[in-house]
Amino acid sequence: MNRLPILILYCLLPVAVLGADAPDPLFDSADMLDLTLTAPFDLIDDERDKEKEYEGSLSYLDATGAEVVLDAQFSVRGNWRLDKRNCRYSQLWINLRRGQVQGTLFENQNRLKLVVQCNRANRYADYIIKELQAYQLFSELSEIHFDTRLVNVSYADSERPNNSRNHIAFFIEHQNRLADRFGFSEVELNTIPREELNKQQSKLMSLFMYLLGNTDYSMIQGPEDEECCHNAKLLQNPAGEYIPVPYDFDASGFVDTTYAPEPNPAFSLRNNRQRLYRGFCVSEEELNGAIAEFMESREQMTAIVADTTYVSSRSANRTLGYMEDFFEILEDPRRIEREFVDDCR
Repeated sequence: MNRLPILILYCLLPVAVLGADAPDPLFDSADMLDLTLTAPFDLIDDERDKEKEYEGSLSYLDATGAEVVLDAQFSVRGNWRLDKRNCRYSQLWINLRRGQVQGTLFENQNRLKLVVQCNRANRYADYIIKELQAYQLFSELSEIHFDTRLVNVSYADSERPNNSRNHIAFFIEHQNRLADRFGFSEVELNTIPREELNKQQSKLMSLFMYLLGNTDYSMIQGPEDEECCHNAKLLQNPAGEYIPVPYDFDASGFVDTTYAPEPNPAFSLRNNRQRLYRGFCVSEEELNGAIAEFMESREQMTAIVADTTYVSSRSANRTLGYMEDFFEILEDPRRIEREFVDDCR
């Protein structure tokens, strides 16, 4: 029997990767985690200095009810949400000490993103849940995704105890840990050739960004003097292909935040809810294969968006309607031709 070369065989594998490590303890549950973060948060939100780190701690109750306290360093991150005009509270990096996390819920975690509720109003809690849902939706399509964990955070201000607050947030797995779990390499290039993208992952990501109504991304180029890419991280598999992994969805029509920037004027879009396909042109067979992946995951994706555990029925129904508009396009060959073939790059 003829055997395909290893490189070709690897390319024919689905996005799911055999032999990937199981999720880390922090991400091995969908239950909301209660925790307390202690740091000078008023100072952090006032200064918003990316070059500065602030000492503090992270604590939670383990399965026995005992309190676990870990030393932590906090720093701010992001760009648009870091602007005080857009968000009252800054997005955070949380650095933990490797020597302390072994045997705890945070084992294998050293540096974590925390997606912080942007403001006090209830709608900002809705934004958190909808952005978390976006990560969950992509996890239904590709095994190569960022793991997440919803948390209920008590922010204890170490300098001004009366200014403490309680909001929901979620953790995002660090790209280095994702790469380690799959045996992939990290990528520090600014730009890559589109031909070297993993075809399966890039097609899924392009359609997924269209589902979200997100035009603010790139799979092949990062901002000047920064590593690739824009609102996507690149990993490299053993076959040498680049695998884009999407993140940061708050500017999308799916999340529909009030603080999102206007769409790029070059796209001639009325608002962020209007969709535009920015994927690369592929063969009809490849496009149909990617569409089939979405249709096969439709039931699970619908269940994620229809969940009213943390959002109102009205909010869930509006988001569900937005997603259903996407699936209606996938069921119409003429609209597929118009949206994904005529407008591909």
